[in-house]
Formats: sequence, structure tokens, C-alpha cells
Amino acid sequence: MADCYQISPDGTLHATGQAVEACTGYVLLSGSEHAQNAFLQRLFEWPEADVASAWLVGAFGLVLGMNVLGSVVGSVVKMVSTDRH
Repeated sequence: MADCYQISPDGTLHATGQAVEACTGYVLLSGSEHAQNAFLQRLFEWPEADVASAWLVGAFGLVLGMNVLGSVVGSVVKMVSTDRH
């Protein structure tokens, strides 16, 4: 659990008992909290431009490719179909 600490004039740390949201000193985290914060920061940071553009082009290419494939399959099915209406 994160705690709020102040540096005393002699250079030692002492707990203030303040809530972390209202802390005016230093907030100390446990190792697991630090790892979780680092993971969340990486999860929500913006991707680089080349990565974002690659995902956009890839997704658009997949949709376009599936459309072409569906059209080809539909044409073959229509050509082979014995039901002529």
C-alpha cells in the first residue's frame, strides 16, 4: 500500500499519515504497486505513428481482402449453382 512520507531536517524519512491523494511529500510504493503502475502506463500510452498506421492499413486491408474473397466465392457459387432464377 502506498504511504505518504516527508523528509525531516536531519534527512530521515517519516510517515505523515496523510492520504496519498493529499500528500505534499513523497509517496512510496511497494514493488508490486510500482510494477502495476508501469504496466498500466504502457497499456494506455499512444502507439508510435508507424505502429498505428500499420494497424490501420492492416485492418483496412483485411476488410478489403475479405470483400474481394467473398465476391470471388459468390461468383464461383453462382456459376456452379444449378438453381437458375
